[in-house]
Amino acid sequence: MRILFLLWLLLPCALTAKTLVIGGMLEPPLKYLDAQQRPTGMDVELLTEIFTAMGVPIEITLTDSSARLTRNARTGRYDLLMSHSFQPEREAYLLYPKQSHIRHSWHFFVRKADKARIQYQSITDLKPWRIGLTRDYAYTPELSAVLDAPGYQFQEIPLNQLQLRKLVAGRIDLVPMSLVTAFGQIREEGLTDQVDYLPKPLKSSPYYHVWCKARADADTPALMAAYDAELLQMKRDGRLKAIYDKYGIPYIEP
Repeated sequence: MRILFLLWLLLPCALTAKTLVIGGMLEPPLKYLDAQQRPTGMDVELLTEIFTAMGVPIEITLTDSSARLTRNARTGRYDLLMSHSFQPEREAYLLYPKQSHIRHSWHFFVRKADKARIQYQSITDLKPWRIGLTRDYAYTPELSAVLDAPGYQFQEIPLNQLQLRKLVAGRIDLVPMSLVTAFGQIREEGLTDQVDYLPKPLKSSPYYHVWCKARADADTPALMAAYDAELLQMKRDGRLKAIYDKYGIPYIEP
């Protein structure tokens, strides 16, 4: 604990010269652009509070393309990416901290009128239905195993924000989305009376703000340790829950 405290004192003096460039997907209410086109949302506020406490300047950019986000992370444009689940293949280009900041529960969203007639206990139950997927999203092994299997009707697009609109328009019948992301869009676009989700979750996973190996340097391990310490303290003193409450997100300690 004494070593960590000394590290905490040294960080603001040693590392403020470098501005960390942080990339993320547009994903209200976690991260989106306000009326002045400035990044905002729960993830943005959380990272701002953590790195302000650490004395480290940050620059946040948001995109609507997950493929572009991944490409920029691999080629060294970003120091960090916002809100990524753990996938073994991502360790080739990402470094994960110890502390997660949110747990996403994913469900299949459907039109309310279809909820009673679409059953989901296993992936094979979904063969009759058109399923929307978002390019470069990490789903479950169960779903990934049947992407090229005969009898399934998958439609892949690059923009996750279009999925619920396709669902309401009748172009797909189901789409897997996290509850936080989906309900943020449902509230924003007034879709409460049109969209619902199936009760069985597709998956429930912790998510992390992650470092990009292409931009990592000698300071990165110390930054990650200080980040973990501050996020853990926010969980313990209630500041993390307060940010959840501000954005109307149910709090389950990650």
